[in-house]
Amino acid sequence: MKHYAIEKIIEVPENTTASLTPVRGGKTVQIKGPKGELVRTFKQLKVQLFFIDNKFVIQSFFGNKAEASMVGTIAGHLTNMIKGVTEGFTYKVRVITSHFPATVEIQEQEQLIYVKNLYGRRDPIRIPFDKSVKITVKGDMVTMTGIDIEKVSQAAARLAEATRLRGRRSKDPTVFQDGLYVVYP
Repeated sequence: MKHYAIEKIIEVPENTTASLTPVRGGKTVQIKGPKGELVRTFKQLKVQLFFIDNKFVIQSFFGNKAEASMVGTIAGHLTNMIKGVTEGFTYKVRVITSHFPATVEIQEQEQLIYVKNLYGRRDPIRIPFDKSVKITVKGDMVTMTGIDIEKVSQAAARLAEATRLRGRRSKDPTVFQDGLYVVYP
């Protein structure tokens, strides 16, 4: 099915600056705001992307379903970039322990998160994270903040996924509810 005309307009706030530069096979978007700067390259664009009068315009004319969905995807990425440089993103992970007292430590130089004594394990669980993500541990809550939603959410997901029990080590989840779980703010 052909979609005749699809257009999305994303306005850039006053306190941020944005630029759009063509690169080979796509376009690069650079957005600067009070919290920092984000750069993203969209390669192999099958839609039209413009930056006019402090607005991003994404258009597709007579496109198929894939091109119509690409308009919404690019609009979502641009919206997240603008929100990231103006407000930032925060994810929270709660440490729940009932059998063994687990601790979470952050090693900034190594860019690793250490989860110690979870399920009575002798060796710590090591989870890498990106250097642009700021992680703080306060009591049983691990808070991750940053301007790039993909890096912040990936760090939270890695932390929750690395502490799940699977295979022959899996326990009854109604009895052993220990673990690290993402708590939405």
